[in-house]
Amino acid sequence: MVQRSDLFHLSFYKKTHFTGSCQGMRYYITKTSASDEEDAPDVLRATVYPEPYNYEHTPDEDKTSNDFPFTEEGLDLACEWLNEQYNARRDYWQLCQKAGLFPLNT
Repeated sequence: MVQRSDLFHLSFYKKTHFTGSCQGMRYYITKTSASDEEDAPDVLRATVYPEPYNYEHTPDEDKTSNDFPFTEEGLDLACEWLNEQYNARRDYWQLCQKAGLFPLNT
């Protein structure tokens, strides 16, 4: 399970993104705009995707994202959502973890 203490303070996300993993489920949290409009508010976007690849090398169709307010409470909600995503597909994530441990071309 992802603990709220695993995620950094909000000021961290003003400068860069954060990546982590939980038993086959990888996640990526970043600050972004809520929309393409110039005055759109900033939000935290949390994305989950399967191991073994990093965010940039995982196809978009294998990623699931959700936006949260750019606040400490938004980080709390993002943490809850990450755990919901893990629990909803626990078997899938664990299979991804096992598959990432072994070379595919053996």
